[in-house]
Amino acid sequence: MTFAEILKEMRLKLRLSQPACAAHLGVSRRTLQYWEAGEARHIPHVLMQEGALARLISTLPTDADQNGS
Repeated sequence: MTFAEILKEMRLKLRLSQPACAAHLGVSRRTLQYWEAGEARHIPHVLMQEGALARLISTLPTDADQNGS
């Protein structure tokens, strides 16, 4: 999967709108749109991509959260 595909899949899994996701990641809505469209010229560094995914992953519920533990 590409970064664009993973990012969009995670955003949808978290039920975040593009503006809400962009705010959570600390980027503009337009930047998020470029990222999801796979327009690499607007993705400055791989580390920024990895940081964005890490921030989204940290918001995903854990197994314990889902099981009420």
